[in-house]
Amino acid sequence: MSVMENMQPDLDEQARQDAVYAAAMSSISAKQRDQERDGYAVMSAAMGWGEGSLGDGLFGKASRAAKLFMIFFACAAPVALMYVVML
Repeated sequence: MSVMENMQPDLDEQARQDAVYAAAMSSISAKQRDQERDGYAVMSAAMGWGEGSLGDGLFGKASRAAKLFMIFFACAAPVALMYVVML
């Protein structure tokens, strides 16, 4: 038996470990890319929402109407509650 034949199981094990290591590193890299992609998607949605709510389109008008309604409600609700409780 030659020296290479004696070392073959060690070489096979090293090749298996290299393959497992490469698969693990690939998995970690893919997970990091997915997290980065999700971050870009969130920022894109937030920026689109902000730009859309300040515009002159339908979404901008609806956003302004909702804002005015909430301001009115914040001013009118305490008065209405005091009226109901006091009278």
